[in-house]
Amino acid sequence: MNRLIIVGNGFDLAHGLPTSYRSFINFIWRNFHNLSTIPKIKNLFNIQSPFHDIYTGLTMRFNDYNDFYSKVKDRFDNGDYVFTETFYGKKTFKIYHGQSYSTREPLVYFDFKNKFFELITVQNAENWVDIENAYYEILVSLLKKETKYHYIGNVSRLNEEFAEIKDLLEFYLTENIENGFEFTNSYSDTVQICDIFEYSFKNLYQNKNDKYFLEFPPADSKKLEEFDQGFNPLAGYRSSFENLFLDFNYTPTISNYVNILNKRNIRSYGLSSHIQIHGKLNDLKNQINFGFGDEMDDNYHLLEKVNDNEFLENIKSFMYLSNSNYKRLLQWIENADFQVFVMGHSCGLSDRTLLNTIFEHNNCKSIKVFYHQRDNDSDNFKELSQNISRHFNKKALMREKVVDKSLSEPLPQDIRFNKLNTIFD
Repeated sequence: MNRLIIVGNGFDLAHGLPTSYRSFINFIWRNFHNLSTIPKIKNLFNIQSPFHDIYTGLTMRFNDYNDFYSKVKDRFDNGDYVFTETFYGKKTFKIYHGQSYSTREPLVYFDFKNKFFELITVQNAENWVDIENAYYEILVSLLKKETKYHYIGNVSRLNEEFAEIKDLLEFYLTENIENGFEFTNSYSDTVQICDIFEYSFKNLYQNKNDKYFLEFPPADSKKLEEFDQGFNPLAGYRSSFENLFLDFNYTPTISNYVNILNKRNIRSYGLSSHIQIHGKLNDLKNQINFGFGDEMDDNYHLLEKVNDNEFLENIKSFMYLSNSNYKRLLQWIENADFQVFVMGHSCGLSDRTLLNTIFEHNNCKSIKVFYHQRDNDSDNFKELSQNISRHFNKKALMREKVVDKSLSEPLPQDIRFNKLNTIFD
């Protein structure tokens, strides 16, 4: 049976790659002293002398936003300057010149120019899906003319600020990930994950109690037996299968695995291919697709009814139309039965439309989760199962397709790529 492997950021994190949202945000503050050489970061802020001395003079370094907040307060919180809270209470601030604060237009030394960045900084989000959800929440709030996010301005400004974050993300991933690691591992380096894809003859005709049957609905038992018999050495290896990696990441990680697997015995490991459904770094034909993709949400139809395409600017379905990746996926799932492997994808609502199309498809026979086993022996299997359930309109179908935890397994966390020297911290 074919396999559709849904790959998310957790797969990169399992390889020790600093691709988390937190790593990205900390990169910005760790490079605050590099504002003169990284305009993409500098453009997030309004900065005037003498505040610029803390980066042009290289007198301060920061580890994260909390470190930035603490050190800046210590240095500038005196009679010459005035700190005022912004729309997030004491979590963020502006700095004015003390003598000019009482005038009509006080001189601002420091402020967040990109208000969306200010919001996601103080929200302390953990996952990329949280950022996409925050964007959508603001979008709907602006549509309804609510005042909660009035400091954002309007939808045009929101999209401009969101584009700045997306552009900075591509810069970060290019400099620190694509140029920061050597993505040329061998089979021996990656055997823990590669061997997950190996299929060996199970003699299911004779072993009616084999646990492999439990990964699929009972109605598929005969198909499983016929497929398995095709791997019988005495039957001449008649069966074959495909692995399609549906990659939601922008990094080269999965390309490395496809190359490795296709050099193995195709009878046992299948023929592997790769779709970077959300884009590839610095590729004009497959640009980064970062936005929101839940057309099943109650508020989505309101966005469509508004005669303003700015409200649909970052809806993923429209960005899918920029190339043929989505059509290739649809053709593949229509072609034959398949089992889904979920590897490092949170299955959050920002990809709900696409995942619903896959999970409720008649050819999708099973969904197997490779969960994250944490150091404290806890795991995220239950959380992932709950997230997957939100993509089903038919809950009985969900319970039929999702493989239970006893038949699932953790995603290996010990494989690493060689780290190279990088320009920025």
